[in-house]
Amino acid sequence: MKSLLAHQKTLSSWWYGLLASLRRERGQEFESLPLALARLDHQGAIQQLNKGWEELTGYPVQACLYRAQASYMHPEDQPLWKQALIRLGKAPLGAWEQMQLRFLTPDGERRWVEVRLRHYSQGFIVSLGDATLQVEKQQALAARHRSLCNLLDSLPAMVYRCRNNRHWTMEYVSEGCTDLTGYRPDQLINSQVVTFNSLIHPDDRDRVWAEVQQSLQARSPACLDYRLITADGCTRSVHERASGIYSDNGDVLGVEGIIFVSHMPH
Repeated sequence: MKSLLAHQKTLSSWWYGLLASLRRERGQEFESLPLALARLDHQGAIQQLNKGWEELTGYPVQACLYRAQASYMHPEDQPLWKQALIRLGKAPLGAWEQMQLRFLTPDGERRWVEVRLRHYSQGFIVSLGDATLQVEKQQALAARHRSLCNLLDSLPAMVYRCRNNRHWTMEYVSEGCTDLTGYRPDQLINSQVVTFNSLIHPDDRDRVWAEVQQSLQARSPACLDYRLITADGCTRSVHERASGIYSDNGDVLGVEGIIFVSHMPH
């Protein structure tokens, strides 16, 4: 909490220092700060820019004055920007918002920009920083995650991650759980409809728990054969391979594994 308050105090001090620089006749601090800055009127038209604006967007400062800042943004992001101006225009002085928007350079290049917008007496102060690399990394990570999920969902098995409790509370299950158990992923995750433990045959539950705990203590994979009771009341033999998820200090954070139909007699 102390670090958060210190961060907010530092950010607030920076903003008020910036506002003070705008009040000076020459605004040298405004010009020299190592990021793009803009002063807008109450309608969002540019009244002042520093050199960082040209470095970020590629547009000459003088050519942009008195134009709407929204005109340099991707058309799909302009409504978000205009809504933010309306919200902050109704908010108390000093209120601010932060967002990521796409700007377009003169040669048509799309550039992701981290925008901080603050309401002050003469309109708005905006700071802009290039977030393209950060956003592209996030998008690549999200794409890899979707690809992995698609791969897991295509397997004729249930891939899962769960907490190490007697309910085996599921945090993630693949689409294969529907064919295996008769329940959808959303019905199993966080035990929304049933706990996974309740699907294990009553005669097998204690043994499954004991074998998994023994494997976790030994930090070795578990190979299990047991029976599940499906949503329609049928009994199904399954085989499971499970491994523990551990913290850096060795604490068990959960269990992950794969379960598929066993064609071996129980």
